[in-house]
Amino acid sequence: MPQQIAVAQSPLTVKIQFQGSSVGLNRIYFSPDGQTLVTASADGVASVWNLQGEALVRLSGQKPPMFNARFSPDGKVILTTGYDGTVWLWNLQGEVLEKFEPHRAATADALLSPNGKVVVTASDDGQTLISNPKGTRLAGILKPGTARNLAYSPTRPLIASVSDSGMLYFLNPNGEIQREVQTGQGRMNHVRFSPNGNFVITSGTDGSAKLWSLDGSFVVEFKAANSGWVNGTDFHFRGFHVATASDDGILRLWTVDGRLIQSLPLGENNKLTSLNFSSDGKHLAVTSNKGQVWILDVSL
Repeated sequence: MPQQIAVAQSPLTVKIQFQGSSVGLNRIYFSPDGQTLVTASADGVASVWNLQGEALVRLSGQKPPMFNARFSPDGKVILTTGYDGTVWLWNLQGEVLEKFEPHRAATADALLSPNGKVVVTASDDGQTLISNPKGTRLAGILKPGTARNLAYSPTRPLIASVSDSGMLYFLNPNGEIQREVQTGQGRMNHVRFSPNGNFVITSGTDGSAKLWSLDGSFVVEFKAANSGWVNGTDFHFRGFHVATASDDGILRLWTVDGRLIQSLPLGENNKLTSLNFSSDGKHLAVTSNKGQVWILDVSL
């Protein structure tokens, strides 16, 4: 595990807050260069924003709700998911490049591999599938419960998939399961690899986030909420800190050994639905179930 480093007393400060949608926002991600953001909303719209909260592009037409929208690793493509089981690939001008239907049930998540050769999808049908960018299926697994969220290791050919059954699965790009971990967290809302690729953090409906090593060993628990769900977690790029977003409306910052260093309530009666650090670690973006977006300055 990375070593602790000293931090400022209040390392997170709100820079800007704006209304990103009239309905709940399910996910937010920075572009790889950290200059723009993409949000996915419950009404089936993905929106691209600059850091001043100005809308740049609106991506609509897919069947709502849209559970996720992500940039490709090179930042040139945006992947969005549809309730009709589809995945759409867009350019940054808002033009559809490709559409395919990997699932017969809702697609909960989709991401492009670091080399751009495969699209990984997760669905309400319990499948985690690996396809090419044209939609041709290459491999996959079927497990009980909705396959909810995905992450691709930044350092090795390894995929993490989490399920409503409380299971964490590690797969290789051939669709072979390398390890299965019962997290005990109930429905799994989010999974992220650490920057060095040696750990993953999972968030669940039991109000916790948990850190795991790649051999499935439990490392530490972040008890982020006494009631309600933890909906998103992310690592700061140096790997010494993690942030959690939860149903109690509180953004929390922790050291990786589980020490809470800041709690920041955002709005009144909000549920925080997602968060993401920029690649340079200077900003943190957060969303709510009321369509709000916060961009925070980070001093770590």
